[in-house]
Formats: sequence, C-alpha cells, structure tokens
Amino acid sequence: MPIHPTTSPYFGRRFTLGALMALLAGCTPSPEASPEKKDTPPAPAPVMAAPAAAATSEKAEEAAMLEKAAAGTALALSTVGIEANTTGLEARSASTLPPGGYDFMRILPLRAEKVPAPKGLHITNMPAAVQLGKALFWDVQIGSDAQSACATCHFKAGADDRTFNTLNPGIDGIYASGGVTAAGQQFTPSNVTNNDRVGSQGTVRATFLGINPDLTQSTDICQQVSAFPWYTERRVGARNSPTMIGAVYFRELFWDGLATHVFNGRDPFGHLGNGNGPYTVENVALASQAVAPPVDEFEMTCTGRPFNGPNSLGTKLLPRGALRLQHVATNDSVLGPLANPAGPGLICDGVPCTYKELILRAFGPTLTNNAEAEFSLIVGEALYAYQATLVPDRTPLDKFLEGNITALTLNQLHGFGVFLGPARCNTCHNGGLLSDASWRAYQVAGSLNADGGDQGFHNLGLRPPNEDPGRGRLGAQGVPVSISGSPFDLGAFKTPTLRNIKLTAPYFHQGGKATLNDVIDFYAQGGRDVPNPQTTSLLQPFTLTTAQRGALLDFLTNALTDCRVEKERAPFDHPELPLPNRPSGLPAVGATGTGSCP
Repeated sequence: MPIHPTTSPYFGRRFTLGALMALLAGCTPSPEASPEKKDTPPAPAPVMAAPAAAATSEKAEEAAMLEKAAAGTALALSTVGIEANTTGLEARSASTLPPGGYDFMRILPLRAEKVPAPKGLHITNMPAAVQLGKALFWDVQIGSDAQSACATCHFKAGADDRTFNTLNPGIDGIYASGGVTAAGQQFTPSNVTNNDRVGSQGTVRATFLGINPDLTQSTDICQQVSAFPWYTERRVGARNSPTMIGAVYFRELFWDGLATHVFNGRDPFGHLGNGNGPYTVENVALASQAVAPPVDEFEMTCTGRPFNGPNSLGTKLLPRGALRLQHVATNDSVLGPLANPAGPGLICDGVPCTYKELILRAFGPTLTNNAEAEFSLIVGEALYAYQATLVPDRTPLDKFLEGNITALTLNQLHGFGVFLGPARCNTCHNGGLLSDASWRAYQVAGSLNADGGDQGFHNLGLRPPNEDPGRGRLGAQGVPVSISGSPFDLGAFKTPTLRNIKLTAPYFHQGGKATLNDVIDFYAQGGRDVPNPQTTSLLQPFTLTTAQRGALLDFLTNALTDCRVEKERAPFDHPELPLPNRPSGLPAVGATGTGSCP
C-alpha cells in the first residue's frame, strides 16, 4: 500500500509554485519552502541487514515518487486557479470525500501502484508460462470455428475496433442504432439511446458434436443452428469489450466483477457460492477471467464444448501445433526464440511446438501428464502470466508525475487541472490505474464505495438496470455477485481505466458513447441519461469553458496514451491475427512495433 510521505519537507503545508517546480525538477527544496528543524541533531547512519536496507530504500523511493506526484497534481490544479493541499489535491469538505479521502483520490504513476503477488500458482517456469500464455491468447484454434482467439475481441489496444456486425439488439430484439436494421450490417459509430448494445462478435450459433480427430484440421465438429436474431451471422455480446492491457491492477474483472481474485481452476466465480473448482489461487483475477470466454457460446465455442476431460478443448489443443495457422515475428519479444522463420507456428527443438510441449516447459511433468483433465487450470494461469506483463506505464502523465516537467504540454497540464478540479474525474478515476476498482483502491478505502455499494462499481444512469443488472446480477448458482448486497450495486459497473482511452472507443459497458466528447457531455450533465434511483451520488454536473473542454480532451487523448501500445511495441507486439468481419487482419509484429516512441 502506498505510504504517506509524512517525512516530506512539504508535509503539513501548502505547495508554492516555486516549490512545485523545484520538486518536479528534482532539486533540493529551498529553506523557505521547507519547515525549519531547530535543535535537531543529525540521525545516526542506520546499521541493518541488507534486506532491511533494501526495503528502506524502496520505501524512500516510493515516498519520493508520491511527493513528486503530489507536486505534479498541485501544479496542474494551479492552472485552473485552485490551491492544492498537502496531498496535491483540491481541498473538499469532509462530507464530499469518498472513503479513503485524499489518499484514495491521488493520481499516481502506474509503477507506484502495487499489486499483491499471486499465491498458489502451479507454474514452475514463469518465462515459459508467459510464452504459453501469449500463444494461447493469440491462437485462433481455441475457437470452435478456428477463427476466434482471445485476441479477436482484444486486439486494438486491448479492445475491438470492428464496426461490421457489432450491434446487439438488446432485450427487445430490435436493431435500431447506427443505421443497423438486422444482423450482419455495418454499424455507423454513433451514440446509442435505446437498449441496443455495441459489442464484440463471437461464433455463429451451433451445437458442439465433437473434436475433429484430424490434427491438420482445427475446426470443431458442430451443427449450425439458425435462430433469431442473428440467424447465420456471428452472435454479438451484450457488453462492450474493455481493454485487457493493465488489467492485472484490477481486483476483479469483467464489467460486473464476476471474475474474482481467487481462481478455483475451473470457472470465474472463485469460492463465493457460484464457483465449482477445487483450487485456491489468490490474487489472480486474470486467471478467473480467462477461463470464461473459451467455453462461452457467444464468444468462442459451439454450445456444449467442455474445457476439460475427453472430447474437450484440452483434447483439441494438446496435440496440435501452437499458432500453427499464424505467423510469428522472429523478433517477437516473447515468442521470437520459438518463431518459425519459414512459415507459421512455433518450433521446439527442430519440430513444431505442440501445446503439450509448451505446457511441459511451463508447468512440469506432473501437471502435464494430467493436462486434459486440468486444462482450465493451465489455461487460466498461463493467460494470467502473459497478461500480467502488459503494463502501460510509459504515458506522458507517468513521466510527468515521475518528475519530467516537460512530458505534458501546457495545454495537457491545463487539462490535467480540469480533470482534477472542475470535472473532478479523480473521484472515481484515481490512483495509477485511474480506476477505483483497483487493488490499491480496495487497500486504501476498503470494500465499500461512498454509496455503500461494492468498491469500484457505480450506477451512472446510462440505462435502466432491468436491461443489465451489472454488479446486481446473480451468478451461475443463483448467488448474488454483489458482496455488499447494496441496492446501489443494481445496474452498477466497474470503473474502467482511462489509460489508452483514445484507442478504445466506443465507451461504457454498453458501448453507448461514440467519442470522448460524448463522454464529457454525459458527465457534465451529471450522468443520468435515464432516471435510476440507484445512480451514484458521486456524479455532480459541471460546466467547462471551451478552452477547458479542449484541454481536458487533449489530456485524455494524448497524455494517457502509452506510445508502445499505440505502436505495438514490446510487450504489446503480437503474432499474426486474421479477423472476421474486418477489412484486414493484423500482420505479425515484433518487438520494434510499427514505429518509434520518444
């Protein structure tokens, strides 16, 4: 948990502009900027063991980082005429502070945000597990149609930019948005004002019959079923695909938090009443999340395909070559050493790498020998290992908060001030992840939000809860997903990260806002497109000048984008990926990406 810099020369006093600039530039504070210490003898040099010294050094570095971040946020607020308090934030009355107060609302560089280490993993070789996880994430063979990978819905900065056949008609079954009147049509990006949803498309509806025994074929044996409203088109999910980049910082995953931080080895539900798995692997929501899509008939599979056991996804993948239908760059940051320079797939010791071989390298012989029965456990942990490496911590904002005072333009700095001041976005979008659904938020503020609902989940008044109850839903066994049981969890959804937000349109859980300008309009009116009694009390209307709006948009668009994500540079490089219903797929991109970064 981040520590409060009580030993800072700035603690207990307000910032001055000169002190802010000095601190951000890494200079020693001037005497008038620091409280005087009279008659205080110098502390003796500590004598301690190396591990303790290392821990002390780490704490000092963390305190210095928090200090610079506080100075940066205070400098931003000064651009909108607000004098910051000692945390670098605008002073508020106690009644308007959420649980956790100012420490909760801090904005931090991402590397200052800590995530608990996983406990109980079965991985024996982490680099090999990252290789396995990356192969699994990008491999289209996981889909029953051999065209649907995990990455198929998370390929553009971790999200999905397709617009053909991406509308779900909602609970009334009527297509009525973006020029769409039926399945299999082009959606024109626009705001959705009815119960339609902009989502990601999965497989065509079909019933699973079996795994093809021919190892040269990767399509499952299924019987297609034509039914309303998609008929023979790919079905579209009812929620917008969020980015998975940086998702390791969330305590729970999916828009409703259904994927818990405790992985049971079988399903997303952990041990909260809806789960049915024998394992307890802690602090790995990414593993819980990973095992849902491969057996979800809307996303990747024909109805009825099991994950484990005979005639399952495990049966299919274990003997088949990893990524055998896709090219991998020889300079891929993870898979490069295994890439086949002469064609698709991976090479292990001179022969094609099967998934069984990759599992053996990552998990050892005991689990590999029982891999068909434990395939969901293996896939969950491997996908956790890979996705945990996708950390977007080199945005201009990160660099600024770490002391590079030129990392933000003056307009972006002003936009940061608007974000903190008039718009008060950091009420929910805080910390390093810029989300109050993070591990940090839970550690600082506890399990409940200001309304008494689950931390990190809010009803914004986008749509009526009967269309999608969100956090207020029931799980697979009829047990509520909400931990608090608060009525404010009905229609509440997880606060997403704002990192790389310019690359991940459309916005919100139902994809209902087409542009960031539309998002700003929604929040400026105080949310509440529809009247929900469960709407969070944290939403308050605000008014921005034209200059403030432009600056805020500049900040959101440019200051929060990690160039490596945009340019697909390591660790965000990837294998080739064919994409259904998109004019083109993605070519294999290696560690150097598609361009340079500053």
